[in-house]
Amino acid sequence: MTIYAIGSIDGHFSALRKCLDDVGFDPATDRLWLTGNLVGAGLESLEVLRYVKGLGKSAVCVLGNQDLELLMQAAGFSPAQGSNSAVLEAPDRDELLNWLRRRGLIHHDSKLNYTLVHSGIPAEWTRSQMLTFAYEVESVLSQSNYLAFLENRKQDQSRWHAKLRGWKRLNYIANALTQMKYCTEQGKMDFQARGPVSAQAAGLMPWYRLPDRPTASQRVVFADDAGFQDEPFSGAVPLPAVSAPSALRPLDAAA
Repeated sequence: MTIYAIGSIDGHFSALRKCLDDVGFDPATDRLWLTGNLVGAGLESLEVLRYVKGLGKSAVCVLGNQDLELLMQAAGFSPAQGSNSAVLEAPDRDELLNWLRRRGLIHHDSKLNYTLVHSGIPAEWTRSQMLTFAYEVESVLSQSNYLAFLENRKQDQSRWHAKLRGWKRLNYIANALTQMKYCTEQGKMDFQARGPVSAQAAGLMPWYRLPDRPTASQRVVFADDAGFQDEPFSGAVPLPAVSAPSALRPLDAAA
């Protein structure tokens, strides 16, 4: 069995299938790890959702910020855009959306020592904490009160504090795991910074380069939606969007 990991799909179903066909992916014997953002700017978000859902246990998928945005649109808290409209108008929309909001925010395989997340892991968190905190949001999304969380989603907290409570706590957890890219040396998230490491202001660095991370010994697979263009860094496995040649890679070959 080979485990393949793939970057953000962003609604590009044809590109996804080409990646999988190129490596001869067989759901009967192989497994697929997806870094989230199944939906997005592409025109085939509906096809992506149906396909990945149909893979069943052959695929492990975590949520990205675009997936959460789709859930907000479905709840009426954000206007529908692009191919998300096709999802919201589909006869199987409720089945697909219920499946989507029950995806995790993080997946850890202790045997392989790989962690799958959409964006990153805060420098202050241990492995146990990252799983526990992610579950706080996952449990809300999977229960009947998930609409209250979606209604109160915002970028209102950029630093982690153990005493955070309520929506600020849940928002920080969700935003860190689905939107974190660059941070200050103190660990404050910069939600606007994008592009190559070499082009960033002094004091900003990719989240995985923050010093003294308790999870530094783990290999973290994540979507490189920022376009870091960074030198290889121990434990960091960034994957570009699905349309890029290196969007998919077997985990047993990752450094």
